[in-house]
Amino acid sequence: MYRLLLIFTFAVTLLGYSCNDPITIELPEKDDIEIIYTDTFSVNSKTIQGEISTTYDLGINYTTYLLGALDDATFGKSSSDIYVEIDFAGSLPDFTNATLDSVVLIVEYDNNGFYGDTLATFDIEVRRMTEQMTGDSTLSTKTWSVDPTIIGSRSIVPNRFDSIAIGSHLDPGTTINVGPQLRIPMTMEFGQELLDADPENYTDSDALIEYINGLNISATASSSSMMGIDLSDVTNLSGTNKLRVYYTTPDTTEIFDFSFRSRSASTFVHDTQGSKVENYLANENFNNDDFAFFQGMSGVETQIDFPSVEILRDKIINKAKLTYYSVSDPSETNVINTPVAISTLTYIDSEGERTLTSDATFGINTGPYSSILGGLPVLIDETNGIYQTTVNLTNHLHTVFSQEGVSSSVILTPLQRSERSSRTIIFGSGSVQYKPILEITYTNI
Repeated sequence: MYRLLLIFTFAVTLLGYSCNDPITIELPEKDDIEIIYTDTFSVNSKTIQGEISTTYDLGINYTTYLLGALDDATFGKSSSDIYVEIDFAGSLPDFTNATLDSVVLIVEYDNNGFYGDTLATFDIEVRRMTEQMTGDSTLSTKTWSVDPTIIGSRSIVPNRFDSIAIGSHLDPGTTINVGPQLRIPMTMEFGQELLDADPENYTDSDALIEYINGLNISATASSSSMMGIDLSDVTNLSGTNKLRVYYTTPDTTEIFDFSFRSRSASTFVHDTQGSKVENYLANENFNNDDFAFFQGMSGVETQIDFPSVEILRDKIINKAKLTYYSVSDPSETNVINTPVAISTLTYIDSEGERTLTSDATFGINTGPYSSILGGLPVLIDETNGIYQTTVNLTNHLHTVFSQEGVSSSVILTPLQRSERSSRTIIFGSGSVQYKPILEITYTNI
């Protein structure tokens, strides 16, 4: 125990140095130990086609759902629609002798999903699904048939920071301040259909799903922009998300709220045709020394190779970390174009499956995530928009050297990839000032 503690203490101390000279430590009655720090390992990067994301899973609590479209010369076009199921969360409706006032679809903004032009106008449309969502998980390529009739629409520049004032239906003449949210007026025809529906359709949740399969929300933007919708409270009527019916009866003014089911999903479409990324995907050796790319949703990812790290297989890895540098255009105004907020690492395991590195897994299980793995971009050159990101590889290399058939290569991808649309452009190994660096401190016994 003493010996291991001493090794660890010296290893941590040496992280601030960059050299290849061994340091010999004299331990009583022990062979000499060399603790070596090096940052001279070769690091290669390339852009690869990203895996298809899952946007619904029965065992995962997804929060952010993306709406809109991004279009730029580097990454190409990416778009996202949202599908939700309608449900009850408490009492069942009684629309006997009801007169419709209005119907509004209300969803909460999620700042984590916003990217691109912050001043873009979104033209939002709601349609009714004509088939049910089934299964315990949904891939981002999945689509469902939709009635082309628009049953709700709104054009809006999202106000995602300030509260908004709405008129009180129950107390006419007064206003209520509510948190940032998207409110989409539904057509009177759709609202009247809800009031006129056979009461059998409102006997329970299953009957409602048979009647209304769900709603599709789509949007086009006046310029490249994506917004985030937070559906984490979909089954909680005290939350924001709901389909609200305003109506009156001969005796009173009423409100009825339909909730959403937890089964919600996004559908992503990526088109790299004509973009800079298209060349990198067509030829894995294309310009990799200069740049590599990764993005959220189901877009491209960056593979990092360490071709010479195998020489350490019989060493004790005390610490290993990868530092890479990325760039965004600082001259763009009213635009969110910062790199991926938190990046994570996956690798190909001995079964040929993609899985999180041990460092990433430890981060998820113990948290805060970034204190274990790292992955946070730090702005180091505001003038030129240069960011530095460091990720921990210590436990990953332990896995590589202790198991046969495990690739040392890692894949850079956003944390919560299916809930983020952000993009990162990293410098390749040919960069003089900003090339990726693998730093390892190891013990030579």
